[in-house]
Amino acid sequence: MANSERPQFFIRFWGVRGSYPTPGPHTLRHGGNTACVEIRVGQHILIFDAGSGIIGLGARLMQLADQLSSFHIALFVTHGHGDHLVGFPFFAPLFDARTHIHMFGPRLDGRGIEELLTPLMSPPYFPVDVRQLPSTRIFHTLGHNASVIWNGDEQSPIISEHTRSAAIRDGEVQVSAKFMQCHPLNGSIVYRVEYAGHSLVYATDIEWRDGYEQDFLDFIRNADVLIHDAQYTTSDYQGLKQGYGHSTVAMATDVAAAAQVGELILFHHEPVYNDDQLDIMETEARTRFHRTRSAWEGMEINLLA
Repeated sequence: MANSERPQFFIRFWGVRGSYPTPGPHTLRHGGNTACVEIRVGQHILIFDAGSGIIGLGARLMQLADQLSSFHIALFVTHGHGDHLVGFPFFAPLFDARTHIHMFGPRLDGRGIEELLTPLMSPPYFPVDVRQLPSTRIFHTLGHNASVIWNGDEQSPIISEHTRSAAIRDGEVQVSAKFMQCHPLNGSIVYRVEYAGHSLVYATDIEWRDGYEQDFLDFIRNADVLIHDAQYTTSDYQGLKQGYGHSTVAMATDVAAAAQVGELILFHHEPVYNDDQLDIMETEARTRFHRTRSAWEGMEINLLA
């Protein structure tokens, strides 16, 4: 399904909200769906989180797959909270026999990624049992530091329980995973995608209440794009939101500056904030880190343009 004629590193946002979907006139510009980011990298389709935004992405993928005999997808889950998984049972490619989907995620509360996802789509919680669907599903539970590597257009990934330090080879796609404990109660994974000399970090549902950690800065350093949780204003955070596992704009910009990233994308927007409030937060963020934008549904970034 990817463009085979030239390399690509293309990002599209399908859901940018946190906590719960919030449709309505107050979210028209930024969107009301929860977390889902699509990355077309090399010859591969990578999806990060399965919030309600994945429903629209799934419909789009099925349109593009009409002329194919099979297609391959990789889904990376950060953690088990509902706003990051609510769209999973409605992801159309799961219902299609042509789909081969590798699913990656952490071990939480003693349960691997298959044990975390299957109950979402099986009785008594859902009328269709994912285990009976015609798609091919392969589950991979990742350790606290892991790497997933695709060589060229090979569709089967190589998985290492260590974050690779060697240089990325030509045509190789690497997704590094780092498990963080700063999202209650079980933690979440931060992902770094690298390809063709460029990199993107997906760092949602993290909180720097006691200051950012050096190993996190080392992990994200010099990324071309940092997608970072920035759910709260400072006043809201200081009032009632401390310890909820989410960052403020100030926390996100401080991290971006310290890690010397190319661009910061504010993400996981508070559901009660309207579009105007998010605009104000974006303006504030730019005074602290100039190369900042606020994520919105349909936003696209092409790192190889």
